[in-house]
Amino acid sequence: MRLTRSRRARRAALLAVAVAAGATISSTAQAVSGVTPVPSGTYLFTAKIQSDLGACSAALVDPTWVITTAECLTTPGQPVVAGPPTRPTNVTVGRTDLTATDGHVMTVTSLVPHPSRNVVLAQLDRPATGVTPISLGAPATAGEQLMAAGFGRTATEWVPDKLHAGAFAVTGVAGTSVTVDGGDAATSLCKGDAGGPLVRVGAGAPQLVALHDRSWQGGCLAETETRRTATEVRVDDLGSWIAQNTRNSYVALNPGGVLLDTRSGVGGTTGPRTGAVTTDFQALGVGGVPATGVTAVLADITAIRPTTDVYLTVYPQGSPRPATSSLNASTGETISTTQVVKVGPTGKLSVYHQGGSTHVTVDVHGYFTTSGGGGLVAVKHTHMVDTRDGTGTTTGTIPTNGSRTFTLTGGVIPAGATSALVDVVVANAAHGGYLSAYATGGPADPSSMMDYAAGFTSQGLSVKLSAAGQVTFVNRGPAVHLVIRVQGYVAASPTQGADLRVTQPTQVVDTRANGGAPLKAKGELFLNLNTALGIPENAMDGALISVTAVHPTANGFLTVEKDGMFAYTVPGGPVVGNTSVSNFAAGHLARTTMVVTRVGRDTGRIGDGRSGVIRILNASSGTVHVVVTLHGWFNKPAGSTP
Repeated sequence: MRLTRSRRARRAALLAVAVAAGATISSTAQAVSGVTPVPSGTYLFTAKIQSDLGACSAALVDPTWVITTAECLTTPGQPVVAGPPTRPTNVTVGRTDLTATDGHVMTVTSLVPHPSRNVVLAQLDRPATGVTPISLGAPATAGEQLMAAGFGRTATEWVPDKLHAGAFAVTGVAGTSVTVDGGDAATSLCKGDAGGPLVRVGAGAPQLVALHDRSWQGGCLAETETRRTATEVRVDDLGSWIAQNTRNSYVALNPGGVLLDTRSGVGGTTGPRTGAVTTDFQALGVGGVPATGVTAVLADITAIRPTTDVYLTVYPQGSPRPATSSLNASTGETISTTQVVKVGPTGKLSVYHQGGSTHVTVDVHGYFTTSGGGGLVAVKHTHMVDTRDGTGTTTGTIPTNGSRTFTLTGGVIPAGATSALVDVVVANAAHGGYLSAYATGGPADPSSMMDYAAGFTSQGLSVKLSAAGQVTFVNRGPAVHLVIRVQGYVAASPTQGADLRVTQPTQVVDTRANGGAPLKAKGELFLNLNTALGIPENAMDGALISVTAVHPTANGFLTVEKDGMFAYTVPGGPVVGNTSVSNFAAGHLARTTMVVTRVGRDTGRIGDGRSGVIRILNASSGTVHVVVTLHGWFNKPAGSTP
């Protein structure tokens, strides 16, 4: 018998608030069909799913994913279709009392059905911060006692507003199922419990073994059946499938594509942007980006010769516009920045323009997906190439329309990496120009990777590597020097490294706020990125941020590094420990660059630093205001390799 609610019960469930459960488990909790709810603060990983089909239960297996039975999310006899749900669906998690306000109520944005089991993964619109996901456990064994949790009907309540849990004895284990019996403990699984977790408790953290599938419902309200046996669908052996489908891995495009160009009309808009105006454009299914399965794109955003100072903000179409800018451009210059942007539910992005008349282009160089790609690894920022002194290359400028090939693997980037995350500095440019880049030996990519201005320009980039670890840069401008500092890389497999949790842009600090003082010469900022999103300690392995240097009073640069042990001079202050990430010139309006950085991890070892903390240092002789925005964070799912 299915555990989803009958039509009458579905209508009643729609009046209830969706809810979820927790991180610790009490093995003395009362039965799912009993009258006593679980103790407060327990079973927080248990979730409630609500749609017009009714209500079911689920389990949080990742900060942004829950797992449940497929029949909870479709009409009887119909398969779950991968992709966005066909009807509005909400998930409540981190709350065992539906009348309370703790935890989260979130929207399901995507579904991933298992190809052969009654199991589906549901992606949430944001991380369930403060709630610890449950890990998979070993297979059930006959005779052991496991705990079942759910928000379904009890022996006395048709639509309870509190989570219940109870003990069941395992009576059999098959290839894809587990049978259980609650007769000894007078426990039952009832309608509304479908998809809830069957959990092993004891010493250490709880472990997920199976999900509630079918039950005789003996002892449930309004049922005459007396049998208390149930069949569970196994998930203990789905670790690889869960990891593969909950990861957000990177796929580089070669060549890149154009999403928007107001000069030519690509993207549907022709003519310069003027004043305060928002332009929408398609991001999925164009420019080499697949039409489905994409969560975010990595794009190069360019402002072309504005008539007055301007700023641009790129964000998912249909979402609130972030308070922070993506790019600032001074009068007459052509300048770009790189940003990872979530794609809106319509498959579109928006760019907001404020300032003088400006042409805008957006080029895409890669995308993030749950299918394929490679995991991300943040490394210590390392100086790899400098054409001024011959580091990693030959000495001398790259001439107009000239190219230079660099090998980036063999040091902090291992052989086999598919892309490099780098900070590129264009030095001594007589006037503006742009760079393109492609994996050496592959097809040339004519799209702009980086637009630079006269003097020095730095920008964070992702460049595709050949099998030999090489990238070729082409210079479309005056003769220039190039400096390349490595910040991370993309591994060959999605099971290697970490996956990126793309977030809405979240401002971490703006030193100008409330009349704040700029960062002084050799001044430091210590920022806790965990706090910005409520991420649990040591869950973050690295972060994707944008750093904007505003109104510097002297030439210089910033450094970004994880918290740890830093050397100091006396009386000179902090020593510069990392390579530059943002080069700036005195008097410039503002310069924004993408930065991939490691973060501190509280391991108990001396020098590892505080969890989620980074240090930013002003390596100039003057002052500079700093704005830091968090765009995403790296998380290593269980079972991934370093």
